[in-house]
Amino acid sequence: MEAVSNAKKVAGNPTFHFLETIGSHEISSMAIYLKKLMDTGHPLTATVERLMTPENETDLSRGLIVWLVSQAAKCEPSEDILPEQKKLAEITQMIHTSHEIHSGIINLETPNEDLELGNKLALLCGDFIQSRSSVYLAALRNLKIMDLYGQAISEFSASEFVELVADEKHSELDKWSQQTKMRYGSLLAHSCQSTLMIGNNTELLLCGKHFGLEIALAWQANVTLQSYKKATNKEEHVLTKVFPGASVQEAVSRFQVVRDNHVDAALKMANEFPKNEAKLALCNIARVLKC
Repeated sequence: MEAVSNAKKVAGNPTFHFLETIGSHEISSMAIYLKKLMDTGHPLTATVERLMTPENETDLSRGLIVWLVSQAAKCEPSEDILPEQKKLAEITQMIHTSHEIHSGIINLETPNEDLELGNKLALLCGDFIQSRSSVYLAALRNLKIMDLYGQAISEFSASEFVELVADEKHSELDKWSQQTKMRYGSLLAHSCQSTLMIGNNTELLLCGKHFGLEIALAWQANVTLQSYKKATNKEEHVLTKVFPGASVQEAVSRFQVVRDNHVDAALKMANEFPKNEAKLALCNIARVLKC
């Protein structure tokens, strides 16, 4: 995606390949876990390969968004973001990676030794990455930011139970929105808020928080929409559950409205930032989702 590629250039092409920052003995242990996971044939292997290498232009790098929000808050274009803000962007990407790995653990209806081993290894890998992010987070010595990230991690875990606690008053779309907010939106919302706290941009804290939430929801809505269009068995897709009885075209049209509403909300929040290249990059990432 050209908008993401250009945004990386604006940010100075930061990389969030965090294994480079981990000790060699820890990398060796991690490599052993990953090699064993690949050998199990677990469906998560493709996700791990994608996440453990530098991001491609079709992925939304959470670290990149946090980095750009930090830059967008600067009134002087030449002013660099703080080292703590760069570290926070890396921490955000690490936590997102651990969440994606944990989400890939599958329920087994029948015993399968390889997949059971794969589940255990995936849990270990996800826990390892999240534990390292906690060490880096603690090194920032900011209790408020630690609390915000703790909320995001807690909401990710609780998102698995949305279906169980929802009642008949909640529509399937309500459930999708709540689960997506907790699983993807909370982390980016609290991350954007936290980096602005570090930068002492108090007047933009709420705008940054809401931008992070809305861009995460818009991106995930677009991912869901594109996967529905490509699905060969649409009856098993989440959008069939969200819009029961709707034709394919009707479901696509109705969910495009959901996505576009989140895009518009993200743009509204971004417009509160000073005019600079980072703000423009954030707006372009949002706008391209409507294409």
